Amino acid sequence: MRLEDHVAARLRTVVPGAADVCVGLSGGLDSVVLLDLLACVAPPLGHRVSAVHVHHGLSPNADAWAALCAEACSARGVPLDVARVRVDRAAPEGLEAAARAARYAVYAARTEAVVALAHHLDDQAETLLLQLLRGTGLRGAAAMPELRTLPGSAVRVFRPLLGVARDRLREHALARGLAWAEDESNASLAMDRNYLRHEVMPRLDARFAGWRDAAARFARHAAAADALLDDLARADGVTGAPGEGLRVDAALPAARRANALRAFLAGAGLAMPGTARLAEMARQLYGARPDARVRIEHDGATLVRQRGVVHIATGLAGHARQPWRVAWGGESEVDLGAGRGRVSFEPATGTGLAAPVDPIGDWHFAARSGGERLRLARGGHTRTLKNLLQEAAVPEWQREHLPLLYQGARLAWVPGIGVAAELACAPGCAGLLPRWRPGPETAFGVAFGGHAVLE
Repeated sequence: MRLEDHVAARLRTVVPGAADVCVGLSGGLDSVVLLDLLACVAPPLGHRVSAVHVHHGLSPNADAWAALCAEACSARGVPLDVARVRVDRAAPEGLEAAARAARYAVYAARTEAVVALAHHLDDQAETLLLQLLRGTGLRGAAAMPELRTLPGSAVRVFRPLLGVARDRLREHALARGLAWAEDESNASLAMDRNYLRHEVMPRLDARFAGWRDAAARFARHAAAADALLDDLARADGVTGAPGEGLRVDAALPAARRANALRAFLAGAGLAMPGTARLAEMARQLYGARPDARVRIEHDGATLVRQRGVVHIATGLAGHARQPWRVAWGGESEVDLGAGRGRVSFEPATGTGLAAPVDPIGDWHFAARSGGERLRLARGGHTRTLKNLLQEAAVPEWQREHLPLLYQGARLAWVPGIGVAAELACAPGCAGLLPRWRPGPETAFGVAFGGHAVLE
């Protein structure tokens, strides 16, 4: 099958509709071939094609690569963006990983629905070998998927050439008279991937013909098996959306506990612990008494088990109650700062605070300090905020993040609880309904997927 036909078939199968496609263009052989192929086959299928070149600034030839990309795009009528990034040469994860992270951050910020990358069969085989040498599990052995959504973004990465050997790409480039750049760093054996490419893979080629295809087939099997384990994890208590929680089932055998916990951590974007550490975390979370509250620090976050559900929160490690105060002068929206989110005041009838609100009444937001009391119904009893939060099933570890609205020393409103009766709007009268949108950095926002809107 011609490469043009192969790419067109993958587009029709994997990217249906008329999604805009952006080529991740490095200027090397692989990406230049992909640009040439997509510029030919994508527009007739209804896809607009663009390109982005990430200028890392790490090579003395970086400007020349950007110029080559501009020429290649201009010749095909493809718009090009050159995104300049700064990469920390002393990054603890290594220069190659830091450059990759910067590159994928650019991809995730694109407005196109799809970013097409030129990874091919040889890349897939290299990735599988690297993962196996690092002691990976099934997820790592699945290597690179043909289509995936980038974390924290709606952009999908599309790799239409995963089943194509690099030799075929070179043949296409020579036949079409394409110009490309050679990255001098590809010759350095200091990088593990280059060592495999230059020293190990040629030896495998000489002994095991077709091993690349076999490796890619194994990666597909691993991906299918990993998907089944994800299904099992959901059946064993992992909820659909990141941050919603892991329901603890103490009757699960050890292997299924570990699988559920592993899937839960992966869904939250946390680093995967080693085997022994994972087993100990599972023992604490699943083996505790039903009424026990368990907290485990991991990868800058805290796993908190309460009422049989595990949540993931940030900012709780070494947590101590810190006072803060933000004034409110009647604005329709208040930024609480420091990742605490925002509170908006929406006009309402018969609910919320009685309007208009006197802006001179020392209105302000603050954190809990302890001992607060609130009366929610006229003629009713004043209740402690602690009891009200308990009755509302707000977990103890989330309560310190609630922004409380005060008028002077009087508690006026608590998100998820309500407005003080003496300040509440009468039926049929004009009111202001407060709504809190937690910041994504707060433990409350993480636990509720970062989208909670609490009145």
